[in-house]
Amino acid sequence: MTESPEPEDRAAVLAELTRRPRSVLTALAPDGVVLPVPDSLGVPAERVLAAPAERATLLDAIVPADRLAVAEAWERTARRGMGMTTVHTVEDPDQQLTLTFLDVRDDHGVLVGVFDPVDPGALDHEVERPAEVVTVSRRPRTATVRKNLTAVATGCDARTTGMLGWTEDELVGRRTTEFLHPDDVDRAVAGWMELLASRDTQRIRLRHRRSDGSWAWLELENRYVAADDSADASVLTEMTDISDEMAAQEALHRSERLLRRLAESVPLGVLQLTTAGGVVFANARLAGLLGVPEVTGLADLEGALPEPSRAVLAAALRSTLEDREAGELELALRLPGSGADRVVAVTLAPLSDEEGTPGALLCLADVTESSRMRGELTERATRDALTGCHNRAATLAALATALEGTAVEGTALTAVVFVDLDDFKPVNDRYGHAAGDAVLRLTAERLAGVLRRGDVVGRMGGDEFLLVAPGLESAAAAAALGRRVREELARPAVLAHGPVSVRASIGVAVAERGTAPEALVHRADEAMYAAKRAGRGGVVLAGTADATR
Repeated sequence: MTESPEPEDRAAVLAELTRRPRSVLTALAPDGVVLPVPDSLGVPAERVLAAPAERATLLDAIVPADRLAVAEAWERTARRGMGMTTVHTVEDPDQQLTLTFLDVRDDHGVLVGVFDPVDPGALDHEVERPAEVVTVSRRPRTATVRKNLTAVATGCDARTTGMLGWTEDELVGRRTTEFLHPDDVDRAVAGWMELLASRDTQRIRLRHRRSDGSWAWLELENRYVAADDSADASVLTEMTDISDEMAAQEALHRSERLLRRLAESVPLGVLQLTTAGGVVFANARLAGLLGVPEVTGLADLEGALPEPSRAVLAAALRSTLEDREAGELELALRLPGSGADRVVAVTLAPLSDEEGTPGALLCLADVTESSRMRGELTERATRDALTGCHNRAATLAALATALEGTAVEGTALTAVVFVDLDDFKPVNDRYGHAAGDAVLRLTAERLAGVLRRGDVVGRMGGDEFLLVAPGLESAAAAAALGRRVREELARPAVLAHGPVSVRASIGVAVAERGTAPEALVHRADEAMYAAKRAGRGGVVLAGTADATR
């Protein structure tokens, strides 16, 4: 087959398709509307898909899932003169058919669509006439019924029968409430009485029973028609089928109910806010989390937060509401009344018109226990188990942070004080390791007593300690800090076995611009060994020759 079949080729294809005993043919206008099949096609009447009384397209006969494929085949036909796809029809959705479109307007003035079973043999025992599996019908969307003042039908148009399936004989003489859904009758009667009282036009939506037992949602426009004799007055009812609209609304309501049920079931506090900070929705779990009976405003959340957390939340909300940025944060939470401290993880997501109401969605989870465990794990990972000081890795990390701050500020100095206990081994040898551990713990306590705000003390290993001191004004201040450390450690230590003399050799080093942490520690370590060589118990400032005692 060529890319664009010639008219004679399309005629040959049409002849082949119409020869097949189970094929069904329909004629189509360029806009896809079903037309009467012209006699020139020479197709037997029993294999012709008759045009419906109402204007309809072939898509009305196809199941919704296949309609896009049909539209694409129709587009190919417009470009090439021929298109083909497989479909299932509304009348027999289990039977697969091949649908072929052919543009034969040059010979017959119409386009044609030919349905052919994919497996014709499978139909031999099921279908006498293949046309029965393809019918095009479209219920009218509008119809008119005339009623008397007691709501008894006195006449209807043919479209009413097409819409509901009831013939005029079946409708006339019966009160229209007989055809209403039981749940709608009271509302219909109340509306009818109001109509008679006002003698005006009224709109109401009611469910009507079709002849096949199904229900149709109709919007009724009841118009009072006056007469010279009031007894002859009537009501003209224009009916519009809104079943598709109401089905879509019900699907939306079901989704909303499901989402609300989900929001109440998840182990999270959920809060939806407008752009102005008003509450659109808050689930019951959020109220329980905040310790309030009901969340009625953002103030209920803010009231449970201490000031630092309140400021953090306010900044995050501004970012979400104004800049449309999502965020995650952890906040301290203090329950009203009990004063219990909790930790909550908060996720913030911006909402736009696509979600219905612009604003923000907040989800809050109580992570108090996991936060506590995380803190304990962090503590274990960064602290020396024996002395409680920072361990070596944490101390070096603190030093690196301090040096970064020094590089940015460019004025204050960062220094390290390297401490090595003198004659520590004899304590272990004479009194045992328990006494040695006690000396190490005492050393850590005394070093902590010398710390300034922002200083860090860490155990580098064995009997070596490092004091990180950022924000010093000069090298002289660093040396003075080293001397205070020496004096603090020189005080007698009283253990269970009696007094023990504790002395330390101390090296001090001050960072220069661009100094690496390891290089600064190495300089302080060398200064410490210089102090030992000078007689122990002294303080040496790196870069100077004298030891201070």
